[in-house]
Amino acid sequence: MNNANGVSRGDRNRNARLARLRAAVPTSNAIVGIDLADAKQMVVVCDHDSKVLARRTFRCKAWDLGRALDWATGHASKAGFTGATVACEPTGHRWRVLGQLAEERSMSFVCVQPLLTGRARRDEDLTH
Repeated sequence: MNNANGVSRGDRNRNARLARLRAAVPTSNAIVGIDLADAKQMVVVCDHDSKVLARRTFRCKAWDLGRALDWATGHASKAGFTGATVACEPTGHRWRVLGQLAEERSMSFVCVQPLLTGRARRDEDLTH
């Protein structure tokens, strides 16, 4: 059977997933990656090519990360981005608190599946 428009169902599904990703992580936003832990949080601000713009360790609980988000937003705007998207792995209950802090600051928030994080790290710089 011939597909009249040349776009398969798989193509349409992939395009829809990419559209949802771009809505959550627009190219005009920097990405603020946060590695959540109990009392020590690692925060990195990067662009869409994984170029690190700023990195900092915050020794605080997850519910005290408001100043970290403010710090990250400042570095994102210095680099020419109009906003920032917060990304983290959904670990324990901490990611919900971070989502609320991001929402208070009108920042986009996404959770990244740990398996995909590991694969991306391996594919990008060959570390485990």
